[in-house]
Amino acid sequence: MIRFVRRLCLVAFTLILAGCVPDLRAPAAQAPSPVAVAVPSATAQAAPSPLPRATATLVPTSTSTPSPEPTLTPSPTFEPLDPTPTLAPLAAEQQLAIFNEVWETVRDRYLYEDFRGNDWDAVRAELEPRVRAATTPDEFYVVMREMIERLADDHSRFETPQDVAAQQAEFAGNRRYGGIGATIRTVEEGGLVLNLAPNSPAAQAGILPRDLIIAVNGIAFTDTEAFGPSGPVGMVRGDPGTTVLLTVRTAGEPDREVEVFRAVIPYDVFNQVTVQRLADGIGYIDIPSFYVDALDTKVREAVEGLLAEGDLQGLIIDVRGNSGGYVHLMRNTIALFHDGGSIGSTSGRTESTDQIIPTGQTIPGMADVPIAVLIGDESASAAEMFAAGMQVLGRATLVGLPSAGNTENLFSYSYDDGSRLLLAQVAYKLPDGTLIEERGALPDRVVDVEWWRFDLQDDPQLLVARDLLLEAAVSQ
Repeated sequence: MIRFVRRLCLVAFTLILAGCVPDLRAPAAQAPSPVAVAVPSATAQAAPSPLPRATATLVPTSTSTPSPEPTLTPSPTFEPLDPTPTLAPLAAEQQLAIFNEVWETVRDRYLYEDFRGNDWDAVRAELEPRVRAATTPDEFYVVMREMIERLADDHSRFETPQDVAAQQAEFAGNRRYGGIGATIRTVEEGGLVLNLAPNSPAAQAGILPRDLIIAVNGIAFTDTEAFGPSGPVGMVRGDPGTTVLLTVRTAGEPDREVEVFRAVIPYDVFNQVTVQRLADGIGYIDIPSFYVDALDTKVREAVEGLLAEGDLQGLIIDVRGNSGGYVHLMRNTIALFHDGGSIGSTSGRTESTDQIIPTGQTIPGMADVPIAVLIGDESASAAEMFAAGMQVLGRATLVGLPSAGNTENLFSYSYDDGSRLLLAQVAYKLPDGTLIEERGALPDRVVDVEWWRFDLQDDPQLLVARDLLLEAAVSQ
């Protein structure tokens, strides 16, 4: 769903995010990740995109293979993280002005005219006294968040200046956290280790992909209440230089306890475009987010690197873990594989925009290469638009499970205190007018498996996609 804004007053961003935006208030269930989503950037111009008529843009994303892998060396020496910016005091008149602007923007531009069952005038009457009574920025921002949360659309959000600063740092690849450098997925049995950053504390401690974390500091991983709101992954994270005790299970071996030093981990270490050449001339590229600066350039470099090794019989593009990003980056990425055309439109109460793919950007050598896109229920916002767009253009076969059905696009509005409103203003429609919100993009070949339990070479969805591509290559 996707990126950031920072304007003064009521100006909306021209960048549009598709779908979701990462929530900075609580640790994610996995190591770093963007969001969600699609978040635009604000500018002094009006323009549509993921956000309404401000600026339309999708979040970028990751880096290509040529980029060197970061070295994460654990050490008992404490390395401090960047300090969290302090919220500046706000005058009472400024708080009230921001409150009124946000309320009016929702009233005039929100996608759903019934405000999802809310009496919007009553919401204002209820919350305005609390805004007037707020004596600190924290108290004020609590009320602002609550107002937008009343919409309960899983997209719209009010962000404090601290939230916005963190998002901007993540987009630029400068955000860091204290942890062990592992992507952990909560499953019924515990915490499944999906990926490890090269030279990370977890890797140096002997933890392996597909290991299961059974306990954190002696507390069962599945005992969610014991960990509080941040959950077990929140306890795995912590100040760099400190340690965490993990009980780890490797298949076929007895459980073992592993003490891991936490280190400073770049937020984008798992948000890189990765690529490899599989057997039979099939290329594979994983795009984990459209919320990464210059994502389309990174995808181009990755695919050109594959072609430099020899012709491809097919290309598999994996967006199963992609939660969205900027719409313009999504369109630019489709343009690498298809020259022009429309993938549908984004429409709201006051605007409708054709989603047109740029021309003249296709990668030489890819014109006749068949493509399969892997999708699943975690493919959201801009990732769904990408998959559906490749499908309607006839450029790719979709394999896996229906996507999340989370394609409302967000418009970003920035205020003079540095805060921002991300508002669901338009929804994506296919060229025939079909909404895929709640339904999702539908695969051409359904493969119903928990793909993340498998190593890449044994992934059933990937194997089906490979076979389809080889069949297509032969038929050509």
